[in-house]
Amino acid sequence: MQTLLSVMNSNKPAEKLNLACDLTDRYQRIREYFPKVAGAELSTEWRGGRVEAMRRLATVNGDNYGKTRNFLEGDVTRLSPYLRHGCITLKEAFESVRARFGKRAEKLLFEFAWRDYWHQVWYLKGDAILSDMEPAKVALGRGALPEDIKNAQTGLPCMDGFINDLLDTGYVHNHARMWFAAYAVHWRKVDWRAAADWYYAHLLDGDKASNSLSWQWVACTFGSKPYFFNKENLAKYSNESYCKSCTAKCPFDNTYEVLSEELFDSTNTPPAKTYKIAPLAKVETMQGVNTIVLVHDEMLSPAHPLLRRMDKKIFVFDPALHGDWALHRLQFVADCLIEMEDVEVWFGDTRQVLNQLGAGQVITQATPNPTIHVLLGAYKVDYLAEEPLTDIKLTSSDLRRFSKYWQKMGPAILNP
Repeated sequence: MQTLLSVMNSNKPAEKLNLACDLTDRYQRIREYFPKVAGAELSTEWRGGRVEAMRRLATVNGDNYGKTRNFLEGDVTRLSPYLRHGCITLKEAFESVRARFGKRAEKLLFEFAWRDYWHQVWYLKGDAILSDMEPAKVALGRGALPEDIKNAQTGLPCMDGFINDLLDTGYVHNHARMWFAAYAVHWRKVDWRAAADWYYAHLLDGDKASNSLSWQWVACTFGSKPYFFNKENLAKYSNESYCKSCTAKCPFDNTYEVLSEELFDSTNTPPAKTYKIAPLAKVETMQGVNTIVLVHDEMLSPAHPLLRRMDKKIFVFDPALHGDWALHRLQFVADCLIEMEDVEVWFGDTRQVLNQLGAGQVITQATPNPTIHVLLGAYKVDYLAEEPLTDIKLTSSDLRRFSKYWQKMGPAILNP
């Protein structure tokens, strides 16, 4: 897949972009700005920005969510791309749901809390989340991602359907993500990191923490046991939409006991694997005198408090951050940015852009993303702390497992 990184590698200089207000023109300009980036167009059902995020938040049904969330056609929120990019904050979502549904929405608040948990683990562990957090509890495969998976040609209607959802829209129901991850890691013996990186590149809501750590939870390098499923489970929660007409030999059609025997060897478990992370290319930075507000991809809201400042405000499509994103996600981000009228949009290396603008001080929202910290390492940076869900201070022990996190945070979240 051609990526934004390959565009940058063509020595295209940093430049200021002009995003059109008209949606059709805007998407066309993104295609023109990034002609080598592959992927489907952004679906009409996924327009980015705070306006759409607030509309969706207002329609969330906290009563139905807990009863139907595991079904592919269940009443889920579909807020994940908007939370991921900061169109609305997680605290806003919590407060809105609590105000309307109270404890009836406990299951939804519980699931929202997973997003905060992954984020807190990223703050604590940094790039370590991209390697095995723990030794696997069963033997794992370390194979490359096969072409039949990349092209949705596995011959299994369910898996090919989930892959096509990912490639066409960038959105996949959480239960389908778990089924697919288990299939790739446990049935096909694909290296979890190879699969997770490919998946992240296509997701509309791609978040390195939730994506990487969720794949590790499935693989059991960040959990006590591997996650897997059987045909009965998939058929039930997909309303047999794939199974009814399937003529393939089903690899999932057995009891959990038999599948466990077939899939897992707990007598030959490997040590935790560390994956190499390529360092950023060096760029000479120049200390200027100007204060710049850097808007990054976790704070794409016109309501963000840093946008009230009088300083110049910029967003940079930087290959170091967005180099593997598909076209539909770049278009989603463009939707978000068009609502942020005072923010200049650039393409290039963030450090080169800051050099051109004479930056001496940078102000931005705090982030667990180590790449942003490296990009800003030569500047004086003020990080505005994210608004916490509660005043509770978490320790590394609290973040060892979500159950420990929830034991400490749950009461305060449910009874603020």
